[in-house]
Amino acid sequence: MKSIHDQIWESALRLIQFRMTSRFELQKKLEAKFPNEEDEISKVLDEMVRVMLLDDKRYTEQLVHHLMQKPIGRMKLKIEARKRGIDEDLFQSLLQDAGYDEMVFAKQALEEKEGQVTETDPRKRKFKLMNFLRNRGFTDETIYQVLRT
Repeated sequence: MKSIHDQIWESALRLIQFRMTSRFELQKKLEAKFPNEEDEISKVLDEMVRVMLLDDKRYTEQLVHHLMQKPIGRMKLKIEARKRGIDEDLFQSLLQDAGYDEMVFAKQALEEKEGQVTETDPRKRKFKLMNFLRNRGFTDETIYQVLRT
């Protein structure tokens, strides 16, 4: 019979085998599978960090790269980071290092969408584009600046 530590370790390895994950995400998954074992889960996660099987900085770098493939706004990026338990300062720093410019991404998203909007009434067209950009997580200030140009 395997110890609870070994069971948690093997389960954690299975979870990270195919997809890199943050410590926060892995902890939540393990807690769901092993309720009332928070201390042992924490020990396993500490050990995984120590042997470099779990690295939030490397995970965040990959996440930033992935998220920047699609033009989305700063607010949506924050939500994605928070949802994954990523340190916000680290995330913002890596976004800045990667050259994230919300205005550039908003213009790119707008260009993609403009051809798809068939509305002829200028007010309704602008409203649809504003909603689209809002849903993509762009700030109101950025939206107004992009739509003015």
